[in-house]
Amino acid sequence: MKPLDQEDYQFLLTNARAGKALGLPDFVHLDQPIGLWNYIRIANDIAHQTPPGRLLDWGCGYGQMTYLLQRRGFQVTPFDIGALDASLPDIPLCRGLSIVRTPERTALPFPTARFDAVLSCGVLEHVDEYSQPGNELESLREIARVLRPGGLVLIYQLPQRFAWQEALIRRFKLGYAHPRRYTAAEIVRLLRLTGYQPRRVRRANLIPKNLTGMPARLRTLYSRFSRPLILADGWLSQLPPLNQVAGVLEVTAVRGEAP
Repeated sequence: MKPLDQEDYQFLLTNARAGKALGLPDFVHLDQPIGLWNYIRIANDIAHQTPPGRLLDWGCGYGQMTYLLQRRGFQVTPFDIGALDASLPDIPLCRGLSIVRTPERTALPFPTARFDAVLSCGVLEHVDEYSQPGNELESLREIARVLRPGGLVLIYQLPQRFAWQEALIRRFKLGYAHPRRYTAAEIVRLLRLTGYQPRRVRRANLIPKNLTGMPARLRTLYSRFSRPLILADGWLSQLPPLNQVAGVLEVTAVRGEAP
């Protein structure tokens, strides 16, 4: 285990506890060790794919990916939709976090070709859900505008169409299930349509990372084996045809000359 990863895990865990103590209602993705280790895995994967540069954290939430990528040398601009005077909770992760915000649903307040990479971590699938049909494509085009030619769009936590976990959630009404889900062919088509050349499409989360609704004792036991489960998931999620029911797609694409 790298010292940086362990330090990051402890920091995120401290923030998860602080967020729960404040009763933050949408802190679900930071409240389990396996979820924290998954964010660290994603940050390391991004650092492995591209050298540090100017990166836009598109839909940054509480800033967990901004924090992790800054720690890996990236010049990160955290961005989110919302009121310009929106406040952040008083937790260490958010202190000093200067989020660029706009009420606009698709337009980004940045100049053309500003960034070397743009990250969408659990965001793209919600665009049409919380705005209107068609904004998904407009958002991808706008991301292409602010990317330099040859820059990367990095998409993580994109719900896969036939994910077994979401099928169970919908069947037995166990909680929230994404209304917008994708096949690999569909996201490749959307990216090509909006000015990108897909470089890598792979699957992850065959082993669940979100334990919401799981009994407390089982959650505790599951969390003790977080890192081995993350490693096992990386292997299992690449095995066809098993990976066809994995939870998410992870996509890297290159912005072409003309978005």
